[in-house]
Amino acid sequence: MGRPDLRLRRDRPQRSRSERERELIDALVDAYVDWREEAAATELAYRAWGDAAGADKALAFAAYLTALDREEYAADCYATAVADYRWARR
Repeated sequence: MGRPDLRLRRDRPQRSRSERERELIDALVDAYVDWREEAAATELAYRAWGDAAGADKALAFAAYLTALDREEYAADCYATAVADYRWARR
């Protein structure tokens, strides 16, 4: 277990504003791509549910609900990344 860094904030190496902005933009784009991928997976799961028959219908519905949850999580992460970027730009 390492010791915590107790140096004052002003003594720590600082990233430039442009470096921090690039990191936030990268995180924003990554979060957007993740959300769009999850949205596409949700659409596929929805179609699979619609095409399923018999006993497979319940399993397909469960897969669709799981895909919806994953898409919602990805959307929340994207919204957080947008908020972080907006906050940093103030």
